[in-house]
Amino acid sequence: MCNFFEVSKDSWKKKKDNLLLHLQQYYEYEIKYNESDRRKLDYHIIRKINDYEPPKGKKAKQNDIYSKQIINVIEVDNWQTAKNVSRIIKNRKEIIDLQHKDGTIYEYTRVNMRTMFGKEIGEGGTKGIITDKVWCVADTDSNVYIALDDTQVKFLYNTFAALKKENKQDDLSICADYDSGLITKGEMQEKLSSNSLSCFIAAQNEFKAKYGHYPVKVPVYEISAFETDT
Repeated sequence: MCNFFEVSKDSWKKKKDNLLLHLQQYYEYEIKYNESDRRKLDYHIIRKINDYEPPKGKKAKQNDIYSKQIINVIEVDNWQTAKNVSRIIKNRKEIIDLQHKDGTIYEYTRVNMRTMFGKEIGEGGTKGIITDKVWCVADTDSNVYIALDDTQVKFLYNTFAALKKENKQDDLSICADYDSGLITKGEMQEKLSSNSLSCFIAAQNEFKAKYGHYPVKVPVYEISAFETDT
């Protein structure tokens, strides 16, 4: 049994009941005293129920719990972000029992959703795909997202474009510094990225000042009929 479960004798003694409970999902068995040595027990397999899978570790079990809760949310409303899903599931008993802090719940949710559905439209994951990304505002009271109308989307794009135009000279100087060897490629990319993020945050703030809510790009998820391992 130690060889079968790939555990030490000490681990077998400590985890015996849990391992045998796990075994019952895959085999019907009986226990008899060894005919040659009555101090020993023999485990006789009567029939196979399912293909055997080893017990999962703590981390894998926790990911299974998060995965199931994420699916439950998306089946009800497939316009979601990891932040919103984490807000919904944190009050469910299965998640409460894990005794995770809000930040940990969000991180487990974010990582699992990337694995389950990918990051880009059509990329796909173990549970399905992202079919679209829609600009929305969040109704935090109901934990739902409402799509922006065309006028709001146009205002957001134009605001961001205007802010980027103001920063073009800075971007040009950053690229020039890289070209002359003053900064590395990584430093250049970090500075350009920081400039773009600053413009995005400023555009979000202008949108909120005008419409009362921050804009959010929300993925639209589709659960696949077939699961994959990767």
